[in-house]
Amino acid sequence: MNGPPTTPPPPPLARSDEGKWLGGVCAGLARGRGISVGLVRLAFVAGALAGGLGLLAYLACWLIIPREGEQPGDPASRWIVVLAQASAACVGVAVLAVLGAVATLFGFGWVVAALAAAVLVGVLVSWPRLGPGWALLPIAALVLPSVAVAASGLTIAPRTGETVLAPRVLSLNEGVTYRSGLGTMLVDLRRTDLPGPGVVRMRIEGGVRRTIVALPAGECVRVQVSYHIRPIVGELAAQLSGRPEPYSAAVIFGKVQPTLSGQAVNPWLAPAPTLKIDFTSAGGGLYVRDYPASVDPDAKPDWPGYQVYPEPRPDTTGVPKRAARRLVRAWRVRRRAELRSKRLVDSLMPGPCARAGALG
Repeated sequence: MNGPPTTPPPPPLARSDEGKWLGGVCAGLARGRGISVGLVRLAFVAGALAGGLGLLAYLACWLIIPREGEQPGDPASRWIVVLAQASAACVGVAVLAVLGAVATLFGFGWVVAALAAAVLVGVLVSWPRLGPGWALLPIAALVLPSVAVAASGLTIAPRTGETVLAPRVLSLNEGVTYRSGLGTMLVDLRRTDLPGPGVVRMRIEGGVRRTIVALPAGECVRVQVSYHIRPIVGELAAQLSGRPEPYSAAVIFGKVQPTLSGQAVNPWLAPAPTLKIDFTSAGGGLYVRDYPASVDPDAKPDWPGYQVYPEPRPDTTGVPKRAARRLVRAWRVRRRAELRSKRLVDSLMPGPCARAGALG
C-alpha cells in the first residue's frame, strides 16, 4: 500500500548561475523558495532605495551564500563567511557604541545601564558557548562610550524644536538651570522681574545650536559669564544632518571671545544686579546682550549690528577732474551714512551699564 505522496525537499540554498544578473543571489533565492525572481529583485531594489539596506543585504548574501555546486565548508568559501561574520560583528559593536553614547548624551544613561545589565545576564547564561571575549564585547561597546560621555558632563535635552524661556521672576542667590535640545534656545529676561543689587546665578546647558540670553534694553545688568563650548558634537551633528556647522563662539555685548573656554564680563560703572552665567554647550554658541522689545533676538542675534569701519577716501590719482569730483562727492555721501551708523552702533554695543556709567 502506497502512502501519501511526499513533497520533495527544497534544493539547497545557493547562488544560481542560470539567469543571474550580477551575483546570482536573487535567482538562487527565488529558486530555493519557489517564488518569482522578479519579486526578489524588486524587494532588494526597494530596500536599496530605503536607506541602502537592500544593497547591504545583497552584499551580505553574496558573501555568505555559496555558489551553485560549492559547499559552505569548502576552503574557498570559508574565509568569505568568516569575513562577513567579522564585518557584521564590527557593525554591531559600532551601532551599540553609538546608541550608548547618544542615549547618555540625551540623559538616558540609566537605560544604557539597564540594557548592559540585561546583556550581562545573557552573557552569564551563554558563557560556555560564547567564551569570555565575545561575551564581554557588547557590554564594553555599550558602557565605555556612555561612561566617556557622562565623564565629559555633556547633556542635551531630548527636544528638536526651538526652546523659549521667559521667567517672570529671578531671585537672589537661587540658581536656576536651563537645558536646550537640538534646536536653538532663547532665555528672554526683558520682562523678568530682576532683583536689586545682588547676584543671580544661572546655569545653561546648551545643545548643538546657539543660545541667546536677552537682557532688557534700558536697564543695567552686570554680566559675568563662565563658558565652555565643545564643538565636536555640533560638528558631528552637522555632518550627519547635512546642515552647516554651528557658530561656536561666545559673544558678550557684541565682543567675540577669542577662545572656546574662559570667562567674560560686560563693562559696568553703575550699581546693578549681577547675572552670573555658567554656560556649557555641545557646540552651539552663546549670545548675551540687551535687546529692545521691538527686536526679535532669534532673527537678529547680532543686534545692533557689526562694527562699522568707514570707507577711506578714494584714490583719484590719474582720474579726470570731473570724474574725480563725482567719486569724491559719492564717497562723502556714503561716509556721512557710515559715520552715523558707526556712532549708533558704538553707542549701543556696550549695553546700558556702560551708557549709564558714561552719563553718571
